[in-house]
Amino acid sequence: MTASQEQGGSAAGGRQAFLSALVAGFVPLLGLPVVWGLAALGRKREPSPLYQRWYRRLVALAILDTVVAAAFFSMTLTTWRNMGRPPPPLAPPKALGAVVDPNHPGPGLRFLQVDERGPAAAAGLQGGDVVLHAQGQPVDSIQALRDVLQAAPAGGTVQLEVAREGARREVGVVPVEASSLAPPARGLFEPQPSGEPVLARDVWRGGLGTVLAAVALLVLWAVGRRRGADARPLFVLGVLGVSGLGALATSRGLAALLGGPSRGTALLTVSVNALLLLLVAAVLVRRGAPEAPSPEARGWLGIYFASLGLLVTLGMRTLILMSWFSQVFAASPEQSQHPMMEMARQGPLGAAGWVLLAVPVVLLAPVGEELLFRGVLLPWLSGWMGHVAALTVSAGVFASLHLFYGVFTGWILFLGLLLGWARLASGGLRAPILLHVTINGTALLMLARSLTG
Repeated sequence: MTASQEQGGSAAGGRQAFLSALVAGFVPLLGLPVVWGLAALGRKREPSPLYQRWYRRLVALAILDTVVAAAFFSMTLTTWRNMGRPPPPLAPPKALGAVVDPNHPGPGLRFLQVDERGPAAAAGLQGGDVVLHAQGQPVDSIQALRDVLQAAPAGGTVQLEVAREGARREVGVVPVEASSLAPPARGLFEPQPSGEPVLARDVWRGGLGTVLAAVALLVLWAVGRRRGADARPLFVLGVLGVSGLGALATSRGLAALLGGPSRGTALLTVSVNALLLLLVAAVLVRRGAPEAPSPEARGWLGIYFASLGLLVTLGMRTLILMSWFSQVFAASPEQSQHPMMEMARQGPLGAAGWVLLAVPVVLLAPVGEELLFRGVLLPWLSGWMGHVAALTVSAGVFASLHLFYGVFTGWILFLGLLLGWARLASGGLRAPILLHVTINGTALLMLARSLTG
């Protein structure tokens, strides 16, 4: 047997050990001894350079699985503790009939709008009022107010401390079932009532993510320029700016044309944003310098299926960590979803609405984002820094533009790393584009299933 054959056999053994650990660690806690056992057994072998690479990956996976197992144990322990408490009585959700301003910095919750049919209006509350305390407890989140309302007996009065124009007063309000205040069915392009936003959620995280991405691209351009690289990050920033300005103009124009903002105008705005991103990014890819074929590149279809395997095995680990972070920081599910998904839950979209949602989410955005981040930015980074650093940096910029996911932005970072790996491993964009389409399409199907029961 030649030396190259021995090294190839050794590398194959390391690869097999890594893949075995990848599958074994899919079950937290139970698979951890298997993963560390494989790492311990592999340490005794005579490693070739290729084997060392696989063994380092195995050890990194074992460390990751240890962290995941600790997070899983913590969540399980918290669940066991809660099992000892009496379950909250099953009751329909209660409401005051008010829309909370998501951009109010605090303290308290500021009412953006008060429904004339609801108990808040009956008690004399109005838009602009700030609820500081409910039943003597400080109100620092929407969930805190919901908990107080749910704990009130049927027909019972909830005492609120309300601030208006600097003056504070006590107000008694009798919550009602939220279903009694359900808004009437509104057409897809029917304008929202005055003062009621299409998406009543925090917007600062999205703005902060955009600023972080812009700063990162400017820093990358400055560093790359010193190393003789071209100005591609500025082009990426320009693409983001063009698509953003086009979306803003579309939103304002449709709102003026149709009498106000609506869910339909929001969906069309997203489509225009994604289409502009795709078109301009495609121009950049076509005009970019052709890449030399990588000798390590493999068939794109095989890489796609390998990526699906990594999505399932490593994705489960990532979701456990993100769920643990969500539990630690008490982040509600409503704070960790895409704005378009939130809008789909506000009411029936109809066939036209689902088409307007599916086109940008499943087709335009995945293709455009892959062209821009994996077709333009990642190859540029790989040209003057190592593949690992390039993957990490490009995934970080990609994730920062999805900061509205809150703690689950870490999931987007993982997806950025996986999509970047598919790009580098296959040597082209077909594998990451198909993978991105699969991920977004599956998420949309799960959303549709949850809404239709």
